[in-house]
Amino acid sequence: MGKLRTAVVGVGTFGRNHARAYAEYERSELVWVCDLNEERGREIAAHYGAQYTPDYREVAGDPSVEAVSIATPDFAHTEPALTMIESGKHILVEKPLATATEEARHILEAAKEAEVVLMVDFHNRWNPPFLRAKRAVREGEIGEPLVGFARLSDTIYVPTEMLLWAGRSGPQWFLMSHIADLMCWLVDKRPEKVYAVGEKKVLRGRGMDTYDFVQAMVTFEGGATVTLESCWVLPNSLPRLIDFQIYLAGTEGRISVEAAFQGIEIAGDKLSHPFVLGQEDAYGRTMGFVQEPIYHFVNCVLDGHPPQCPGEDGLRATAVVEAALRSIEEGRPVRIGL
Repeated sequence: MGKLRTAVVGVGTFGRNHARAYAEYERSELVWVCDLNEERGREIAAHYGAQYTPDYREVAGDPSVEAVSIATPDFAHTEPALTMIESGKHILVEKPLATATEEARHILEAAKEAEVVLMVDFHNRWNPPFLRAKRAVREGEIGEPLVGFARLSDTIYVPTEMLLWAGRSGPQWFLMSHIADLMCWLVDKRPEKVYAVGEKKVLRGRGMDTYDFVQAMVTFEGGATVTLESCWVLPNSLPRLIDFQIYLAGTEGRISVEAAFQGIEIAGDKLSHPFVLGQEDAYGRTMGFVQEPIYHFVNCVLDGHPPQCPGEDGLRATAVVEAALRSIEEGRPVRIGL
């Protein structure tokens, strides 16, 4: 069987990782790189021997392309995803699947009708501590999940310097979609309702109409409850870019994961805690949980297997976050629209 011919739409914040994975993996070939930033797009395309275009419709029109990663900003997934599906291509979409439940549902239904693979890149499901946590729940080590807490936050560098489009997203989409998926995956029950609070103060003062933080209490079928917290205004003086913690207590035990500190501390001009499990060079190839779900997607397409993070899971995470935003606006608990 030949290599899977792939393309990446959006090679900014995270899409460049998709390009690298497709180019390095022995079962795939990177054919196209698409990005509105011509300098960046051409540079990455040239580096991996791919073609460049600023127009994703040119990728869709290439019948030799079999699979495409959609790694545009959070709010810009729907149109390129639907265009690729309409042209019969399998798609891997960066989280969140969409920033509206109806858009996520539309993508899911279109993929089913076209009979193409739709996977959402919830890469923390390949993160070793969370793989072990999932096994602990699956094998009954903590009994039935009862209550939990998940925090994934960034320093203020992310919305003010790293992302040019932060004002059109927020910690709820850029971060909370990760932990909404993680906790749904761990608890393994249907999320039913959410009560959330949030505040717009610091970032609004810098010209961005987006939340400084969102905190959401999610109740699942059967009564288990978890609190999700994402903040975008942590001080840049912290030794790491993210604050990432998970806690889950059950009827017979508990799980606690400190995912941000990964066992290494470097003190030079400043103190830092490098993020090493996600992606590191290892003797000529890249290793880490950032690459693994992309390889998994390739394998699913070539081997005809369903992906570990199907479109339904992307719809679920989007519905949880959208319900949290409705709860903030209405000041009351709301049902999750699934």
